[in-house]
Amino acid sequence: MTTTAAPPAPPGRPGRDGGPEPGGPGRLGSRLFGCVLIAIALALVVAGVITPLAIVLSLPFLYMLVRKPVLRRLAVRNAARRPRETALVLLGALLGTAIITSAYVVGDTLRASIRSTVFTHFGPIDELVLTNGAANGARVRAALDSAHLSGTDGVLSLLAVPVSASSQGPNPRAEPTAQLIEMDFAAARAFGGDSSATGVSGPTPSGDGAAISRDLADTTGLKVGDSVTVYAYGTSVSRRVVRILPRLGVAGLRRFNTFGNLSPNVFAAPGTIAELERAGAVVRRPSSQVAPPVAMVAVSNTGGVLAGAKGTVGVKAELDRAVQGLPAHVATVKQDELDFADRFGRSFTQFFQQFGLFSVLAGVLLLVNIFVMLAQERKQSLGMLRAVGLRRSGLIGSFSLEGWLYALGSSALGALAGLGIGRLVVVAASRVFNSGVRRGGGLQLRFSASVGSVQKGFGVGFIIALVTVVLSSLYVARLNVIRAIRDLPEPPSTGRHLGRLIAGTVCGIAGVALTVGGFTGQQGILLLIGPALLGLGAVATLRTVPVRVRVTVVGTVVIAWTVLSFGVAHKAFEKAGILTFVVQGIILVAFAVALVTENQETIGAALRALGGGSRNMSLRLGLAYPVAKRFRTGLILAMYSIVVFFLVFLSVFSHLFGRQVGDFTRKLSGGSAIEVESNNANPVPPAGVRSLRGVTALAAASQTTGEFRFADRGTDKDYQAVDSVIGFDQSFIGNGSPQVREAVGNDAYRQILADPSKVVVPREFLSRSNGPPGPPPKLGRPVLIRDPVSGQIRTLTIAGTVEANDFRGEQVYVAQSFAQSFFGPRASPSRLYVASAPGTDNEALAASINGRFVANGADANSFHHLVTQDLSAQLQFFTLIKGYVGLGLLVGIAGLGVVMVRAVRERRREIGVLRSLGFSRVAVRRAFVAESSFVALEGIGVGAALALVTAWRTVQSHAFGNGLSFGVPWAELSVLVVATAVASLLATAAPAVQASRIRPAVALRIAD
Repeated sequence: MTTTAAPPAPPGRPGRDGGPEPGGPGRLGSRLFGCVLIAIALALVVAGVITPLAIVLSLPFLYMLVRKPVLRRLAVRNAARRPRETALVLLGALLGTAIITSAYVVGDTLRASIRSTVFTHFGPIDELVLTNGAANGARVRAALDSAHLSGTDGVLSLLAVPVSASSQGPNPRAEPTAQLIEMDFAAARAFGGDSSATGVSGPTPSGDGAAISRDLADTTGLKVGDSVTVYAYGTSVSRRVVRILPRLGVAGLRRFNTFGNLSPNVFAAPGTIAELERAGAVVRRPSSQVAPPVAMVAVSNTGGVLAGAKGTVGVKAELDRAVQGLPAHVATVKQDELDFADRFGRSFTQFFQQFGLFSVLAGVLLLVNIFVMLAQERKQSLGMLRAVGLRRSGLIGSFSLEGWLYALGSSALGALAGLGIGRLVVVAASRVFNSGVRRGGGLQLRFSASVGSVQKGFGVGFIIALVTVVLSSLYVARLNVIRAIRDLPEPPSTGRHLGRLIAGTVCGIAGVALTVGGFTGQQGILLLIGPALLGLGAVATLRTVPVRVRVTVVGTVVIAWTVLSFGVAHKAFEKAGILTFVVQGIILVAFAVALVTENQETIGAALRALGGGSRNMSLRLGLAYPVAKRFRTGLILAMYSIVVFFLVFLSVFSHLFGRQVGDFTRKLSGGSAIEVESNNANPVPPAGVRSLRGVTALAAASQTTGEFRFADRGTDKDYQAVDSVIGFDQSFIGNGSPQVREAVGNDAYRQILADPSKVVVPREFLSRSNGPPGPPPKLGRPVLIRDPVSGQIRTLTIAGTVEANDFRGEQVYVAQSFAQSFFGPRASPSRLYVASAPGTDNEALAASINGRFVANGADANSFHHLVTQDLSAQLQFFTLIKGYVGLGLLVGIAGLGVVMVRAVRERRREIGVLRSLGFSRVAVRRAFVAESSFVALEGIGVGAALALVTAWRTVQSHAFGNGLSFGVPWAELSVLVVATAVASLLATAAPAVQASRIRPAVALRIAD
């Protein structure tokens, strides 16, 4: 029998990890090193970068750094000896944390931007008690004064009416969405106890004087001393500008139930509105109605601008009791704004996190791939360490400690990079939010990033990376010492493993349960996850069937079901959100990659045959490594495929929406060509528009705002504001009426005219879901409508839903008779639908209406312009999301670069043998280029093919509504594929050149 001498034991007394016992001269240095690390960690915690949870999770690794010098040297030496490769690892790993952090930053920015309106548009105003007319306003004020309200430090009376305001002179400039306000300036400054928060200065304007807001001055060019003309009630008055007030507090008060940046206000002497009403009554027809002024009593809670909102619930209850029996409504404007800011910021954080999940997964796959390659590269040295006494726990500790260093560095860098990415997203989002909106709309974004968000981004990214590296370390530590030392491959697993059998059975049972639950509960996401788990269970338990057959059959079935499920179980996916599509993409990519990976030999053989067979040695060598290392290849394929899948999916749908201008215009316009909005206190006269050249028909409708909730569900806090309640008459049908999608009878609009208790609502009515539209409300379902000014409530019944609605917000359609009885004079015909003769330039006609009816605040737009503008904003948002998701491609490209660098390092001996046998440098470069091209193009192909098939089935199943016809943006997809392929080749160019420069003698002589 031949025996092999055991390697000599290391000097010194062996410790628990097989190395020297920590002690002697190095012990003090180790402790100092550990103390320095702990001090740095505590400093970062105090600075708010690293969370305490991250420190707790890092304690075992800090202990190894201090008490395990052998493990520390192994980890630090391997991370520091090749700085360029370490930099690539950090680059690929940090993007996941950057994506997570940027999502939190975007949410912070939106939340802070909306919350800033608390100062600019409300200041000390916490609640508004609203009613119609000055007389009712006086009654409400008297009721509040006699109620002796507690928890308040101010009450202020205001009277406001929407007007159109313009400058004078040879080139006047007009602002059609202005607001004329009467108030006592001295009382306004004292309101709330902090005059600096009100924005009001100077005495109350008297006589022909007026103060204007900075927003109105900017839009009209007015300066102190100029004259401003105010149009309302069919007449006008001129006032001299004596003061310009900032957009702040009471001076920046926005028109109630509107959303936007601007507050174009005119503050005039008391009696100005009454003067306009009296003068207008002379020139108006007796039968014409205009909106009365809105009386508002502003209430300030104790506690300041922000803290005062905490007392809203108690103060509102007192206000409701005080105005009980009066035609008034209490609006908690500040608390509603703060709640909206938190809800909006939170929803966008989740929105970007869900989209960024693809990039995060790509980063996770990169870390797994790196550690698998590290284990393969160091297989012999690891085997030697195990042979001389290093325990498996020590091997796991060494790998996980190195991974901890990568995770710590990449998470810290990723959190900082996330701030930059978040800033770029905010800049792009600002353009999206402020495009496709009408005058005064939009949202001014102010970049904001809280310490808590950076902490969350770092913490989540660090935990994901740490869990990944620990699990990978457990996987790579399962090596056979003899096979590792001799560099022999692991034998294929045979027999039934109890652990796999149990896991497969559990997956199968869970898959069946989730699938049944998805069908019975109409939950689409369960119908995706359930069959996928069932497929995994089948692969794990059917051990008698060859692996390739198992994976091929199960993968094909799961992919087919995942693609077809939207059409087969359409109702279950009506509530599908973004997360459903994320899950769908992950499942498709996972099973497609498994399917391709198990059949790599067949794919490689086909490519070798197409590439010249045995004569093309570079191609054969380039394909040999990916085919042999299927696990690594599969990870890279998944990194590419999962990102390309969603990019192609988004590209297809942005292309589909972009070419639907004509169809959307037809559905939205209802037969009209131009929509004219105007001031409901001084609406555009229909006869004046009807007399214009090119106008063939005209329908007049009222436009008001209302609040709705379902009658059979919810409470008063569940009312949602609807942008427009349109009151129509017979002339509206066929000239402005949007296409009806579902109705109780044949004609929902005529049903409403016959029965004013019915209503037509949009398909997305009272729906706050993301992604495709939620389920349409059931026909015949009762809803409650509340007047936000008077507070009265009525019950309406849904008679139909519209197929396409105004992209700028929800619009609800009621009979004009109901609108006039419910809203009163505010339901004046302030919206016109204009039909034009064939060949008419609708853009020119709309411009003519705007120029002719400036005094009425006319805002005329062709429906083609509105649809184009709104679609442009949507397409910009698609572009923003594609750019955000596209960051994941950087992870894939960086991952491919890292893999190729490691592959060169791992295969130096093989390359040296080939070079010594006469293989040229050019052939070596070609082999590595062929290898990287094969992996990258295969991943791109898998992702693109899955996305195209899924998008086609989604369109066919009408998951995004009817009217979409499938099409492929070939030019955009070609650019995506070519750019990704070129970037991948550039990332692997350096490793290929490095491989070709390896000298045979050195490669064969040196082990590392």
